[in-house]
Amino acid sequence: MATIAAMLTDPVALQRLNAAVHGEHIVIHCKSWDALETACKEESVSLAILDLFAEGRAQFDVIRRLKLRAERLTLVAYVTVTPERSRDLFDAGRAGLDGLLIASQDDTPAAFRAVLERAEARGVAQLLRPRVAHYPLTVRDAIMVAVTRAHLRLTGQRLAEICGASKRSLLSALDEARCPPPQKLITWGRLIVAAQMLEDDQRTADGVARMLDFPSGSAFRNTCQRYLGATPQEIRAKGGANWVASRFLLELGAP
Repeated sequence: MATIAAMLTDPVALQRLNAAVHGEHIVIHCKSWDALETACKEESVSLAILDLFAEGRAQFDVIRRLKLRAERLTLVAYVTVTPERSRDLFDAGRAGLDGLLIASQDDTPAAFRAVLERAEARGVAQLLRPRVAHYPLTVRDAIMVAVTRAHLRLTGQRLAEICGASKRSLLSALDEARCPPPQKLITWGRLIVAAQMLEDDQRTADGVARMLDFPSGSAFRNTCQRYLGATPQEIRAKGGANWVASRFLLELGAP
């Protein structure tokens, strides 16, 4: 069960958050930036959802400190968008926010869950970013996209399009860098995100399989065995995303 810190001043937003997590996570309600920072420091917070303008203006220094202290912490902003806030939203991305929820657009329970899942995937992708920095840009982008968009039904063609390359040129770049081909890379990305989900003891292998669009729980287990030689339970016991990311880096031959 993950712990979420929420700094939301709108009672309706809190209700929608509680509906989205549906009792599957612990939610700590924070009434100020100081309370949010304290919760993230003292509790095992993996996800923080915050109203950027809760105290009138965005506190980007707090956001930067939170990201520096906890590499795996996922930060999601929940905001009402107005023209005068557009510059602050741009600065929020530079400060390290992983996701954005727009009030009255992205706050149905289903949309809320989807944004949170994508943000969590971006958070776990930070495990890989410094270790793949030496690869050419197209290869590096393909690796990161395979993780950050693990919830989508990616194909080799779609992966190439997102990276701004043709499928042939992407295949050639991956081959030259001695990286797995697109479809195998996509599977590794899904496994890394699946392992991050399995770190939550309340999540089952079948539930993770459904969330990441594996054909079935059996298909997910078979993929774990084929790529990792481990069951989902063993992946959890070995360290979850950290362990799977390390196995992926071995596959890449990364230093």
